[in-house]
Amino acid sequence: MNFSLLDKIETVHDAILATILRTEGHTYKKSGAHALFDTGSPAPVWGNLGSACVDQELIRQGGETLAAGVPRIVRIDTSGSEDADFGYGTYCGGVIEILVEPLLDRHKTVYREVRGRLASRTPVWLTHDLTTGELNIHGIEPAPAEGIHVEAVPPLRPVYIFGATPLTRRLLRAFDDMEFDLHVVDWRSDYLDGFAGIAGVTTHTGEVPLTDDAFVLIVSHHYHRDRAMVTEALANNCAFVGMLSSRVRRDQMFDELRKEGVADTDLARVVSPIGIDIGAKSDAEIAIAVAAQLVDRGRR
Repeated sequence: MNFSLLDKIETVHDAILATILRTEGHTYKKSGAHALFDTGSPAPVWGNLGSACVDQELIRQGGETLAAGVPRIVRIDTSGSEDADFGYGTYCGGVIEILVEPLLDRHKTVYREVRGRLASRTPVWLTHDLTTGELNIHGIEPAPAEGIHVEAVPPLRPVYIFGATPLTRRLLRAFDDMEFDLHVVDWRSDYLDGFAGIAGVTTHTGEVPLTDDAFVLIVSHHYHRDRAMVTEALANNCAFVGMLSSRVRRDQMFDELRKEGVADTDLARVVSPIGIDIGAKSDAEIAIAVAAQLVDRGRR
């Protein structure tokens, strides 16, 4: 669950939220994946749970769920290649069990609180009552109970992008819908003006609280400020430190940092140039390469 989904929940009407509870065999999406459906739309308005046949069945079931006002569990078998309703021609070979819930005003109130807690990096658990449809929020993990689905909502990994540049805008597009808490940091407030209205993005002109789980991307092109940010990110033992730089510029910076007492083992943690090597040249291509690198690092 991320800010993109939570923001979209605020905007929909006559909608359902679908959550995969468990899977068997091969499925495109796994337990915990979400999709948001407006029953008047022919496709999900956020996310998806695999294939078009699954989405269409959820839209059909969603209308009935809304009419009843209570959740239901839907089991979809995509393994039958000749099954006209589920999996026709897909040969997916898997079974998906999905919780389908109506999104009523009282549910939106809870998801609004979830967003606030994610923004403050507070642990969140949700309990979904499979009989009444009640949705409740908890600050500690609740005990299992019959008829209750417990959903953990882990904190989003913070990503701090230092430098409000055109590449930064591309990076934010690439990170959209990912499980990241996005921040743009720049000492020039006028440079940040164009980023202030982007949903799910927090802007900063001053110091930020770097933590050891943070991903740090340094793209400001300002040599001395980039060097200072490398030093700060290493000092805070950030999980990923990446810098946009030529190798010549990077090597010069590293030589200076060694003279200031930064260990080679620390400098080896700095990824520069950033992004997996796909021969990227344009900002759009670099953003894809960087996003892929962070996804890969986050899965380890």
